[in-house]
Amino acid sequence: MSRYIFISVLISTTLLFYTPVKAQEKVITLTELFNLTQQNNQQLKVVSAGVDVAKQAVAVSRLQQLPTISTALSLGYLGNARVIENDFSKSRTVNMPHFSNAFGVQASQLIFKGNAVRNSIQVATLQEQLAVLNLEKNTQDVKLLVASNYFDLYRLYNQRKVFTQNILLAKQRLKNIEKAYNQGMITRNDIIRSELQLSNLEMALQVVNNNISILNNRLTTAIGLSETIIIIPDTTVFSRNPATLSETDYLDEALIKNPSIKVAEKNTAIAKKSLDFVRAERAPAISLFVGNNLARPLTTGIPTDKFSFGWQAGITFSYDISSLYKTGKKIRQSSLQVAQLKEVETLNRQNTKLAVNAAFIKYQEAMAQQTTIEKNKLLAEENYRIIEKKYLNQMALFIDMLDAANAKLEADLQNTNAAINTLYTYYILLNSTGNL
Repeated sequence: MSRYIFISVLISTTLLFYTPVKAQEKVITLTELFNLTQQNNQQLKVVSAGVDVAKQAVAVSRLQQLPTISTALSLGYLGNARVIENDFSKSRTVNMPHFSNAFGVQASQLIFKGNAVRNSIQVATLQEQLAVLNLEKNTQDVKLLVASNYFDLYRLYNQRKVFTQNILLAKQRLKNIEKAYNQGMITRNDIIRSELQLSNLEMALQVVNNNISILNNRLTTAIGLSETIIIIPDTTVFSRNPATLSETDYLDEALIKNPSIKVAEKNTAIAKKSLDFVRAERAPAISLFVGNNLARPLTTGIPTDKFSFGWQAGITFSYDISSLYKTGKKIRQSSLQVAQLKEVETLNRQNTKLAVNAAFIKYQEAMAQQTTIEKNKLLAEENYRIIEKKYLNQMALFIDMLDAANAKLEADLQNTNAAINTLYTYYILLNSTGNL
């Protein structure tokens, strides 16, 4: 029984001192969002680690320029030798010094192999540059993704604001309708339809709140913030109109800066260097060597327990004869790969041109739609005020007022959505040029 009392006291004490973590609202600008993304995004950390690996691969590749030095130490036991005549008629035993040891050092330096070492280092260097370009490309793509989530979050906050305002408006409208019903001016059906609209608005508000929670969690994870942080988008970002260039200017920038084009060019350069590396297989290998050996006992002539020391130096020449009939096919394969990657370069340039053209057109379209929707919002608000006044004066039907309320709600939502869409299409345009 005392055990259960102890557990109960422990639980009560824990609950007494437990303080729930409170959510904290934080206004984050787009600039801060991008900085946090580059610092904390897990996907970018993985790609960045690949850059470090590629840099180390260059350092390892440069080791081929250094001489190769080896050493060997041996200890052993020598048995007595047995000397036998050529006709096996006689034999005798020759006593040998039994303890043997030897120590040797050998150094060699490759001085020629058809530039194989230099080409290997250049390939590793190009792969490092490719890793950097992949990081740049991934950074651009992740930035666009978090910007999309950021704008979606702002859109949801605006929807919550609009729905909340319309709920208050619907409640006030319901009071006015109930008052008119009590005065015998309208039927019960108008009250039911008004309550139904209010219920739908409240349900839509709940869905929006849930989506805000989901998207906020997704965005805090992407930029490395605590889940307790509630991100509030910076509203001033929509009041600044970005400067725009001509489509030709954006296309010129894209052909120079777009990461996909630069990655394709770098892959072609790597393939060309790999082709040079394959060609080097047909070249002879020439190396210098030097070494010395210290060994005991002496076993040439009369065996004696003394050290012998000798050194050697020279040049070695080797040639793989099989490369005469094997390397040709490898060269052909590498040449075809170079040709293929050149076609990939052309394809990436074409796709970039199409992407810039589509992004530019959509951005111009979004700006035109925003202007139109802003006018529609003013017209919808004015129409609602007129219809509501007519309805209360029994000069319009309830269905007319319901349509006007729905039109006003839709116009309010579309107005902010249009501003968000304009800014988002601008960032898509920047991403297509490689400037995001």
